[in-house]
Amino acid sequence: MYIKIQTSEKANGNKGSANALASYLEKEDVSNENEAFEKGELPEPRTGFFDHNSTGIFKNEVVQRIDTNKKSLGREDAKFYALTISPSTQEQKHLLKNITNREVNSINDLNRKERIAYEKMLVDYTRKSMNEYASHFGRKDLQSGNQLRYFAKIEHQRFYKGIDPEVKNNQVKSGQKKEGLQTHIHIIVSRKDKEQRFKLSPLANEKNSTKSKLNGESVKRGFDRNLFNIKAETVFDKNFNYQRDPSEKVEYRIEADKDPIKATEIKLTSDYNRKQQLQKELINQYDSRNSYSKEHKKISQEIQPILKKEKENELSI
Repeated sequence: MYIKIQTSEKANGNKGSANALASYLEKEDVSNENEAFEKGELPEPRTGFFDHNSTGIFKNEVVQRIDTNKKSLGREDAKFYALTISPSTQEQKHLLKNITNREVNSINDLNRKERIAYEKMLVDYTRKSMNEYASHFGRKDLQSGNQLRYFAKIEHQRFYKGIDPEVKNNQVKSGQKKEGLQTHIHIIVSRKDKEQRFKLSPLANEKNSTKSKLNGESVKRGFDRNLFNIKAETVFDKNFNYQRDPSEKVEYRIEADKDPIKATEIKLTSDYNRKQQLQKELINQYDSRNSYSKEHKKISQEIQPILKKEKENELSI
């Protein structure tokens, strides 16, 4: 699972209206409509955006609700952020096999019913990941994605850009569609929560800090993006019974880049058990370097029952 968090490259970045970004996220709809018209066919209705509770939300509503959710934000403050959740090819194939009971290598191999089922799984996964996004800020009164103002859209196509090595090597042209499974989810999430109480920046880098004060209480500032990605992977694995190989984990990918000698040793190891052992050692190395325990990696659905029980115990004393 690959998760990218950034400001918008459209118009005034993320300091102005979300209109440019929301319009850009309709590009696949426009492309599909143009292809249908060229074939002399009526295009499929647009699916629109979805949030934590609803689907089929029109772009104009998305823009209006993001643009007006900015209480106490200054002219130069970020108003929203752009997230991209990109399941790996293996993860996509796992979901699709659960639906179709066959190997699927392209979204075009799905019939309408299968495609709807696939997208429902992705919507459910996105909502559960946004629960993790909300709770990951460490605010006591912010635990659910339903408290966030966000809108998401699923895309199934990617296109080559001029910076891609395949384009630079003249293998393909810029703008050409990429082959294979390319499903990903774009999310526009407001800087403020729905009640406009908190300023929430996933690009803040002050990790595990409680120096800041809110209403007289110490609160954590910053957003550990790698740990959020780890938790999003855990959500996927638990919800879809995905048996993740150690080499697919966020921790492994990051640490392999930092320790190329050990990564090369693992790559050259033919013994399966030895390879697994070395991969786990690399993951433990990552955890040690970042002072992560099992508790740090727990997702909110694992933590909430514990918190509820603690609260019940407090009330019974």
